[in-house]
Amino acid sequence: MCGILGLIHREPSVRKPLPASVLATLVHRGPDATGVFTDEHVQLGHTRLSIIDLSDAASQPMVSQDNRYVVTFNGEIFNYLELKAELEVLGQRFVSHSDTEVLLASYIVWGRDCVKKFRGQFAFVIWDQQAKTAFLGRDPCGEKPLFYQRTEKYLAFASELKGLIPLLESKPGLNVKAVDMYLHYQYVPEPYTLLNGVDKLAAGHTLLISLDDWMAKPHCYWSVENVREPKPHTNDTTRILSEIRDGVEDAVKLTLRADVPIGIALSGGIDSGAIAVLAQKNYPEPMHAFCVGYPGRPKYDERHQARSLAESLGMIVHEVELPVDDFVDFFPELVRIMDEPIADPAAFGHYSVPKAAADHGIKVLLSGIGGDEIFWGYHWVTRSVQLNQHLAKYPLFGSFANWLDSAAAQTVLYKLETNPHSPTFVKHWAGVLRQVSDTHQAAGQLLFYTLAYDFGDAFEVKHRVYGPAMKQLSAANPYQPTAIGERTHEQIPAAVIRMLFETWLVSNCLSLGDRVSMGVSVETRTPFLDVKLIELVMAWRANNPDHSLGQKSWLRAALKGIVPDEVLARPKAGFQPPVREWLSGVVNRYVDILRDGQLVKEGILARENLDEICHTIPQRDWIGMYFTYKLVLLEMWYQKVVAA
Repeated sequence: MCGILGLIHREPSVRKPLPASVLATLVHRGPDATGVFTDEHVQLGHTRLSIIDLSDAASQPMVSQDNRYVVTFNGEIFNYLELKAELEVLGQRFVSHSDTEVLLASYIVWGRDCVKKFRGQFAFVIWDQQAKTAFLGRDPCGEKPLFYQRTEKYLAFASELKGLIPLLESKPGLNVKAVDMYLHYQYVPEPYTLLNGVDKLAAGHTLLISLDDWMAKPHCYWSVENVREPKPHTNDTTRILSEIRDGVEDAVKLTLRADVPIGIALSGGIDSGAIAVLAQKNYPEPMHAFCVGYPGRPKYDERHQARSLAESLGMIVHEVELPVDDFVDFFPELVRIMDEPIADPAAFGHYSVPKAAADHGIKVLLSGIGGDEIFWGYHWVTRSVQLNQHLAKYPLFGSFANWLDSAAAQTVLYKLETNPHSPTFVKHWAGVLRQVSDTHQAAGQLLFYTLAYDFGDAFEVKHRVYGPAMKQLSAANPYQPTAIGERTHEQIPAAVIRMLFETWLVSNCLSLGDRVSMGVSVETRTPFLDVKLIELVMAWRANNPDHSLGQKSWLRAALKGIVPDEVLARPKAGFQPPVREWLSGVVNRYVDILRDGQLVKEGILARENLDEICHTIPQRDWIGMYFTYKLVLLEMWYQKVVAA
């Protein structure tokens, strides 16, 4: 795992190597070594975190044996041993034991299709000195980041904005459309970024740029929605569960490949619990397990459950306790580490686990991220499938619901839905009608984020705080990331999973997980996001729908007898910090940075409403306080990352 950055120049010139000061912006991602490659068109840089093949033979940027290709690569190709054997049969020879050399040889043999061969997490750039082309690639789920900017003169890229900004000719302004999205989602959905002219290469995409025509259009090579060979319908659930069980264990085995110690981030839930059981089963010595808790051990503190499982497996357990004052004090540094503003209240908990791992000399940490997304872990996501299938099956139902978009009608429906004396069928249909007729829902789209907690809250506040730069935005602006088109009744489950993958999973969970772990030089690995496991589950799901079977039904059943019953029976919990105390502490201490900040200067916030923004709105209710927290985080991010 590493940091990559560089420049592809359209016109030839005498170039200097990237200076040490630029490489230093990503040294946290790779403190073990640095390297550069320079010719008349490119300046490539690399900061190395040594995980596989710790020798100098695996150093980067790596040049192919014929001196034609150069690669700078961040990530791991977990199936590199199998690919290496296949490539050797095809005539390739290797001088290292690294997955980097396997990646480079794969491109030499299979060209742009090499990414379809990889099981892993990766972002890389390969420069072809003969053809004068640069090939950029990113893993299917977007576990590893890749930012870039293309102008008429150059293409700049980096693993993080902190590394990219020093490469740009000028400091970009804020992208108001992305700011608006951020205030709804709590993150910026890719491929958008908060900076004008800067994009992310989206998950599952590649980009080829040639000096001849200088075109750079991203190409999608993988989507969770498009399974190549769906499995047939079957009543033999034993076969489905057996294949899922084998697929999960195979994914865990692959992620245990490393030449350094491996630990696990462990909560009391099924996802990390399953990985812990299967990892320790296939690991030669006791693993280190790290779990988070809170002062006073409130009900949502899962340390007891995590310790119980870890000790039963013979693991070495480390507990991390998170006081409120620690979060508030550390907030500015946490924002800098995150590199992008991600207002997930659990961010400090997610940071503290890899920090503890680093303190104990652990360079690789397994995580349960992805289990919720692939196995229906969120109730609002299954609700989305059900409602959209209602609308697909009964089109007139949607037309009828549109008559109920008035505030009075919404109030009546809400009372019917929540009245304990209402009959069950009345509660059900009142809830359906209320959600289908939500006035904020974008026309012509699948119902999705209007069902999610917090997304719609921004509509209630932003009209009171937005300045002139934001006034002309379309009401549908926040829905751009989910504008994927219509789907049939049968296609809806996969389409909903796709929207979850392309927004929440990649831009919140994976972005946050990558930055906070790499901020302390620890690599996070996510077995549930193994591409073969995902394809297996989606292939069975295509003709054997499981969204109505209950939360994580297939996963729980597949792991029966392997993972303890008490773990399988636990409902989803995840990181549950004392949110109100943390966020109100941050707002109270730092809110005044908004008064003369960049958000006011660029017309995003209305200067005349600053007193209300800073004091009245956060005191009103949870919606106001969380909205203000997102603004404070955004302003702090600009100071710590962009203006630094």
